Amino acid sequence: MDRSRLNRAGAAAAMLCVLAGCSTTGETPPMSVDELATEMSRRIETITLRDRQGDRVPRFNQAKTVACVTAEFKVHAEIPNELRHGVFADARSYPAYLRFANATQADDAARDIRGLSIRLSDIDAEVLWGEPGKQDFLLNSYPALFVATPEEFLAFIRAREQGDELGFFLNPFDPHLKALWTVFRARARHLSPLDIHYWSTVPFRLGEHTGQAVKYSVTPCSTYQTEVAVKPGKDQLRSAVVEHLRQAPACLHFGVQLQTDPEAMPIEDASVVWDEDRSPFIPVATITIPDQAVDDVDVLARCERSRLNPWQSLPAHAPLGRMNAVRRQVYDAAADVRNATEE
Repeated sequence: MDRSRLNRAGAAAAMLCVLAGCSTTGETPPMSVDELATEMSRRIETITLRDRQGDRVPRFNQAKTVACVTAEFKVHAEIPNELRHGVFADARSYPAYLRFANATQADDAARDIRGLSIRLSDIDAEVLWGEPGKQDFLLNSYPALFVATPEEFLAFIRAREQGDELGFFLNPFDPHLKALWTVFRARARHLSPLDIHYWSTVPFRLGEHTGQAVKYSVTPCSTYQTEVAVKPGKDQLRSAVVEHLRQAPACLHFGVQLQTDPEAMPIEDASVVWDEDRSPFIPVATITIPDQAVDDVDVLARCERSRLNPWQSLPAHAPLGRMNAVRRQVYDAAADVRNATEE
């Protein structure tokens, strides 16, 4: 949808809402986390089973696997003391597993939001949930989510189940125009997932007893960059990863952003971008990806089976906020549905 059409549609929806005397805030009575997670999981199961491709049940979000790679996650020796918590406590290296993905599009050449999921292993510490000794970080190629609350996300899931995503955004009685504008801005064309800036979008704790909230980011630091599409077409991003690693190892910096103003940097509104001028991301680790068999059939199959969850976490990196609270159950249930078809 071009910008002029978007503006016209938004203005029409807002005018209808005013004439009808409805609220434009999109506020609904809060549901419990369990109620939200249960309904989300049920509806996501319906959607993903409906969209299955043979034996493959796609993820509800970040559906297309672009590439999965092994890497080294090396914590820097020189970082501020207030950031030395959890996996950042000591200058050491962790084995890492990274999944790059498209949010919605099967065609890599199309505009989309891209995802990056990271799993660290060989961690000698207890976790909140999941497999011992592992820490997950989940990020997107835009610094905020398109919805503010889990209630809004549930409303979107309901609309998607009915095949009426546009109705969610432009419903004159409950419009989500900011969400539509965010999606419009966030979707982009990319030449390589190794050259993209990623953000955690939602906040996490840093330190078990500090009360400090943070967000995370990953930024490219490779000397080599993809300048033109490699094997243009539906799998061009995977081809770009293969070519990049053939030329040189990939480099990514992992950064931490401190919450310095709870009002301007809220926990419970996932649609708010935390101002990087007021609180810049501080690099705490470097991810190095060596050359490897990115497009191997077995590698891709393992990638499809992977289960990544923000609650696969040390207490020092605990997820914060209600949006995060529903993700543990929803992600786990969705992974069960996806992998059940392969057993």
